[in-house]
Amino acid sequence: MSVPATGDIQFVPPGGAKLTVDSVTDPGGAPADVLDVDLGFTVSGTVTLPNWLAGTATVCIWADEQGGAIDKALSPCATITLTPSTTEPNPKVYHWTINFGGSVLPDPSSGSQIYHLLAKFMYEGQATDIAGFADMGLYLIN
Repeated sequence: MSVPATGDIQFVPPGGAKLTVDSVTDPGGAPADVLDVDLGFTVSGTVTLPNWLAGTATVCIWADEQGGAIDKALSPCATITLTPSTTEPNPKVYHWTINFGGSVLPDPSSGSQIYHLLAKFMYEGQATDIAGFADMGLYLIN
């Protein structure tokens, strides 16, 4: 498990824009890298951006089953409303949380049930190049 995980967000001028995954939790408790899909799980973190940026951004969690057929964005994604500010702090930190209810992935799965997870940030859809990801590592999700 690689959480907390941080990745740079492509931005011009570069520097300071970050996507961070702070935690992955499920009601089943330890170990943290084994998630019970029936109980659901929660992923939370932050996005750090210049304080003048306005608009809408999303954070989605992608799951790629090792040796299996599943490779998709999990639903739902977090929508972040970016509100500009001319005051400090610059950069500005936005918190996000995604709650995944049971059955977000097949259970039981005929595949490995080992998933490589990553968080993907995108500003204003694909209309801009402001995007980035954070590698969350491997999880057994069953």
